[in-house]
Amino acid sequence: MMRFLSVLMASLLSAKLHHLMMMMLVLTISTSINAAEDCSTDYCDTVLDDGYLMLRYKLNEPENTITMEVTYEGDAWVGLAFSDSNEYMAGSTAVMASSEASPQKYRLIDSIFPESSAFEVMPPEEQTLVDDSCELIDGQTVLKFTTQLLADETPFAISLGENNLLWAYGRTPTIGYHSNRSPFTLNLAKAVVEEEDNVDTLGTVIPTVSPDEVALKVGDDVCITGYIMDSYCIGLGHFLDNDNSVTLREPEEHSFHCLLDVPVCYNSGFNVLGEKDPQTGLHCLGYRIDDTEAVLTAGRAAGSNVKSDTHFACDTCSGGASAAVAGYRATVKGTVKELGDGTKSVTGQPLLTNIQMLDTSVVCENPAPKTVCLSADDVEQAPAPVSEPEQEPESDPVVWLSPPEETEESEPEPCSLDFCVSITNSYSLAYTVNGDGTITMEATYDGNGWIGIGFSELGMMVGSDAIIGSTEVGIPQKYRMTAASLDTDTSIQLMPPEEQTLTDATVEYKDGQTVMKFTKIMKEPNQIEIGMGNNIMLGAHGSFPTIGYHTKKSAFSINLSSGAAEEKAIPFMSAWLAHGIIAFIAWGVLVPTAVQSAIMRSLFKGPTWFKLHQYINGTAMALTVVVFAIGVAITNKEGAAHFENSHERMGLAIFILATLQVLDGVKRPHAPASGEEKTLSRKAWEIGHRLGGVALLACTFWQMDSGIKLFAAKFNGVGTSQEKGVVIGYWVWIGFVVTMLVIGGVYFKFLKSKSKDVDQKNDDSSRQGEKEQEDIEADA
Repeated sequence: MMRFLSVLMASLLSAKLHHLMMMMLVLTISTSINAAEDCSTDYCDTVLDDGYLMLRYKLNEPENTITMEVTYEGDAWVGLAFSDSNEYMAGSTAVMASSEASPQKYRLIDSIFPESSAFEVMPPEEQTLVDDSCELIDGQTVLKFTTQLLADETPFAISLGENNLLWAYGRTPTIGYHSNRSPFTLNLAKAVVEEEDNVDTLGTVIPTVSPDEVALKVGDDVCITGYIMDSYCIGLGHFLDNDNSVTLREPEEHSFHCLLDVPVCYNSGFNVLGEKDPQTGLHCLGYRIDDTEAVLTAGRAAGSNVKSDTHFACDTCSGGASAAVAGYRATVKGTVKELGDGTKSVTGQPLLTNIQMLDTSVVCENPAPKTVCLSADDVEQAPAPVSEPEQEPESDPVVWLSPPEETEESEPEPCSLDFCVSITNSYSLAYTVNGDGTITMEATYDGNGWIGIGFSELGMMVGSDAIIGSTEVGIPQKYRMTAASLDTDTSIQLMPPEEQTLTDATVEYKDGQTVMKFTKIMKEPNQIEIGMGNNIMLGAHGSFPTIGYHTKKSAFSINLSSGAAEEKAIPFMSAWLAHGIIAFIAWGVLVPTAVQSAIMRSLFKGPTWFKLHQYINGTAMALTVVVFAIGVAITNKEGAAHFENSHERMGLAIFILATLQVLDGVKRPHAPASGEEKTLSRKAWEIGHRLGGVALLACTFWQMDSGIKLFAAKFNGVGTSQEKGVVIGYWVWIGFVVTMLVIGGVYFKFLKSKSKDVDQKNDDSSRQGEKEQEDIEADA
């Protein structure tokens, strides 16, 4: 809400300046060029420049009122703000409502904090809206109200002619921080049917945005306010942590976590997007930013480090619960360093240097010239920004980038070498086995990005040899794949000069394709041998020429003598699945059951509770040993380093602490006999044992959630409905377990102990049960 008010005030304060500088791009609502609709006899429709909002209005002549209807595609709060001056915000009025909150008028006072000082609900005598309602109808939020036209006693001051307004909406029906908003000018007039060269501008919407494209040159100073977006997610077409999104359509949903935590995203470079094109619903590509650190510093200070119901928490952010979790907007000032390569892509946009990252409350005096906005044809042709992710077979640990759908079958192109193999819809491989012990290979990717071909013994990336090329680096080179990491500094290692034995190695971008070609010796020392029979290979590519984390990867087996190829599943999936299931049985089922048996000990007679607690925990510990052994063994087979990430390090810590907890239980101080006082060592042990158990449970709950996400990333499940379903099911179960433990603890400790006699009887029973078990153990 505060951001809504702040931006609203800043936008209206600068609206006049914008009007003077902009070239008036007019989106006329008239359905006929010869005659505009008469808004006094029927509703006029206006699609606002967001693409999700529709404004309808009707001038009621006898009553001198206007009826307005705002429709939003979803269930959320919506608002319209009005100002009687395009210079000052004070005294302006907003109407806000949702399916949960009735329409009301608010007076916007100032862009200051706290919230109570920034706006106020207008008094009852000024709540003059009539026929007002806000309903959720067929998945749409519909706000409707009627108010007076040109009435001095109202703060609206809506009149025939130009009116300054601002629309906004949120993510939920609870009025709060906006999901999107924008100022606009609405020209109200009664339509008159005139000649073609004298058409009225009834219902004209004049968006208060930057002027049309102006000649830009190196050295120009630029100021622009917009969403900050990484180049990787622009090229991917959706956010890395939400494959159901469309990057340029909804940057307000881009999480700070995806933008600022993930190396593959922030290492790709940042951009400040332009305004949304009302014809396509996509934001213009904006400007590239050459200072990544400046964006990281400003963004992490502005973002929330608290997980919300809709987005992941930003681990590197320092903002609290009140800070934004998604949709990072900023005012960016800089100097044009490069004009771009002229293409309708990120690399075609101007590059800014001398960057200043400012809050959106800072208004640009001279709005930046527009950059490229993708047309409808561009949208259809662009493989990444507009296509929905395609569900590929679950065969390898990658984030898949779906290729463009083919609308009609085309004749296959002739093979450039002896054999051609289609690895994916956008990646193909051709090869010829030469008679001198070498092989010539040509890999082709439908796009402008880096491209690689790997040779593997097991189908895993780690331990493989690879040849990677890009137009940015130059000639293809040989690499060793050293780690399964998003950081290319640790995941790939350039082979030494004496092992760079490729000949006729080239890579070029031509006719929309990246083509890498080379000749390689099939059998070389210290490298994976290429044989005439079956060979396991890996194909991968990125969305940009800069070598980084792949957007698509596939493992396949190819027989060089026959040219036959088939997709090869990444191994050890079953082993890792068993690792996770056994861990869940041990720590999601058995250990909580053992803890519950101790809490509910008064329900059992004699040593029964203690036996349950002991045997169940013992079984869980045995399973923990199995889980740990599976993890170590499979990591060994994959050739990866041990304890390199937080999940592996936490697993080691849990294994050690669980072992100590079991030994602590075995070597516990003896329980006192009936009527005896507990020794100091016994009291200390009970406190430590319970705290240790609680800490272990908390760690394992986090560990299992981390394991689910790692499994999804490893086997192509990131963002899928399966992953989301498992995560939801897991936390529902953990919530149930924790609730039962808390209820059991409260009930049996406080509610059921109605008297000291009952407490003493229960304590005696517990002590006697443990004592009997200790005697049994001693006899054994």
